[in-house]
Amino acid sequence: MDLVFGTRNAGKLRELRRLVEGLPIRVLSLDELGGEIPEVVEDGSTFADNARKKASAYARASGLHALADDSGLCVDALWGRPGIHSARYSEEEQPGLSGPARDQANNRKILFVLDGVYPEHRGAEYRAVVALAAPDGTVLATGEGSCRGSIGTGPRGEGGFGYDPLFLPEAALGRTMAELSPAEKDAISHRGAAMRALLPRLREVAATL
Repeated sequence: MDLVFGTRNAGKLRELRRLVEGLPIRVLSLDELGGEIPEVVEDGSTFADNARKKASAYARASGLHALADDSGLCVDALWGRPGIHSARYSEEEQPGLSGPARDQANNRKILFVLDGVYPEHRGAEYRAVVALAAPDGTVLATGEGSCRGSIGTGPRGEGGFGYDPLFLPEAALGRTMAELSPAEKDAISHRGAAMRALLPRLREVAATL
């Protein structure tokens, strides 16, 4: 089964390929499809809205089954922000960045707005929703996952992406997400949990093709 993953984020693509290892699935990135695959505007009000919209649009555009996720960091002291705007959190202050440069700018902003906040009030949660769509755009299933933790006072670790250098998962015993091995991260991450919720339906679809 060829499965398009609707992202241009190399970190997310690596994670998905790990999470479907052992299944009869070949994960294709948008860049591997060739031709022009239009970007999907993420204008939904929830992670689920955006994941479903992206999966449906990329499935129709490619003529293949498609998987898409929307995920982000929800900080208690910021009333759940940046939430669905996590990937673009620093866009207003520093427009035009992408990739690692955008990640670093987002992390600097989080540290700035949480400056002076006591450790016991730096709670946060990573959340993710993944959606699977058929080639005609019909959404077949969704999966949700979360990872509870807190925001550190400075970046640590060389792995992961996004806010991982700042995020201290409760299950990681003082290490940031960026200090975990890929296997350790997959076992506790929000995206890993969302994919495990979706895998039974994904197996069913793959078995019919």
